[in-house]
Amino acid sequence: MKYALYLCFVLFLAGSSLYGQDAALEPATGTNNDLVILKTGKRLRGEILKYEVGKEMIFLTDAGIRMKIPAEVLERFVAGARMGEINNSLKPEKPEKPFLAAGNFYNNFAQVMPFGAKTAGNSSTGFGFEYSFGMQMSPKLGLGVGTGMNFMFGSLSDRLIPLVAEIRYYNNPERRHRAYALLDSGYSMGWMADKTSEAYSLKGGWRIHPALGVAWNSRGGSRFSTELGFLHQRATLVEDWWESSRWKRENDYKMNRWVFKMGLLF
Repeated sequence: MKYALYLCFVLFLAGSSLYGQDAALEPATGTNNDLVILKTGKRLRGEILKYEVGKEMIFLTDAGIRMKIPAEVLERFVAGARMGEINNSLKPEKPEKPFLAAGNFYNNFAQVMPFGAKTAGNSSTGFGFEYSFGMQMSPKLGLGVGTGMNFMFGSLSDRLIPLVAEIRYYNNPERRHRAYALLDSGYSMGWMADKTSEAYSLKGGWRIHPALGVAWNSRGGSRFSTELGFLHQRATLVEDWWESSRWKRENDYKMNRWVFKMGLLF
């Protein structure tokens, strides 16, 4: 009888300890609504105990496991989320290609739409397209060269072909949509396609073009660029007549235009 009572007492203590352990873990079992998604695609549900940007996260899973998650493997997290909505709406996103990483090349093809007041010689506003190619020296700084074709006189026969060097500076390159400042400068060559009269020729001149723009990165990976800048372009129209006596005149143009660009960045 004595041993039977002793055995019953031991079983009672064991049962009490097991019950207390389950009660202690119960708050962490399915009651927390924080979701953590790792870069591997794995999802963890539980409670975020501590988190600082750039540092490891202290996380308590629904199973009661305390984890230290390094910042390098953390993709994103949702605090206080509803599990049903998360299961239906959240999907792992493809990591963005770091096209602004140092050493990467970039290409920008854009349509040029100048606008503004008429200048000396009643030259009118034209349009054109430009292409630039360069390399990212750092995530914020890019250097490149550019060319294209501009119809600055409003005529398809009067063309200016720029050869420029450019510098781009990106603000907050870690963002998906990135603002940047651009400056290009160089020489534009003149080209007249209309050869009905050999008396006229078009000479190019120096140009400078500062601008502010945004690189828009879509979720599908396509990137678009929009720019608003100011273009100062110089050119000379030469009239050289040979009749009874030679007559020559040069008309110098200093064109100042506001310029809007819209194109692809890849």
